Amino acid sequence: MKVIDNFLPVDEFEKIRDTLTGFYFPWFYNDYVNNDLDDEKNFQFVHLFYDKLRNSDFFSLLEPLIKKLNMDSIARIKANLLVRTSTRQVFGFHNDFNWKYKWNTAIFYINTNNGKTLIKENNKIKEISSLENRVVIFDGRLKHAGTTCTDAKNRIVINLNYFNNL
Repeated sequence: MKVIDNFLPVDEFEKIRDTLTGFYFPWFYNDYVNNDLDDEKNFQFVHLFYDKLRNSDFFSLLEPLIKKLNMDSIARIKANLLVRTSTRQVFGFHNDFNWKYKWNTAIFYINTNNGKTLIKENNKIKEISSLENRVVIFDGRLKHAGTTCTDAKNRIVINLNYFNNL
């Protein structure tokens, strides 16, 4: 597992951040995050950039991120927006795919807030704080979970599942 701060040059990061937080970026309501929280809290907004093929007119926005991660093949790229909650909500641990072979998951943080990414490795849970322009890269077979935040209007991340030969 690697955590890298200031992952992209400032101008490239700001272009992604400003687009995802801008008035014209389309977010889509998803009635399910990934566990059995009550219906009132179990939702998010998503933007699917890639899932077997390009699903978004905004896909080219991610080229600097794709290049820096050295992606050979993309499985899925999806942005998630969780709204602020009065208490932090932890969603269930999961794998994005149930494949036996190795792939990478990267979570790229768009805004700074007190939300977390939790990753289970060797029966321990590592907490990654949400810091803008940070990325965490890990073996996609590791279970992970996300949380809401309580100190910002929203928590925005880009979740990338991919293969590379490194």
